[in-house]
Amino acid sequence: MELAYRIARIVEEEGCLTGHDFEVGRPTRTGDPVKAANRLSRVSGWAQHHFS
Repeated sequence: MELAYRIARIVEEEGCLTGHDFEVGRPTRTGDPVKAANRLSRVSGWAQHHFS
């Protein structure tokens, strides 16, 4: 997740874009990769439980 954030920040800087992390509801530049990873983990666990 940290690598994904790093790549997103580079793309934002080079492309003059602003990304949004929907997992934490904040722009990618100020996002929290640990919090996003935890939330994504809970969502994927829920999906595995309900769709397996």
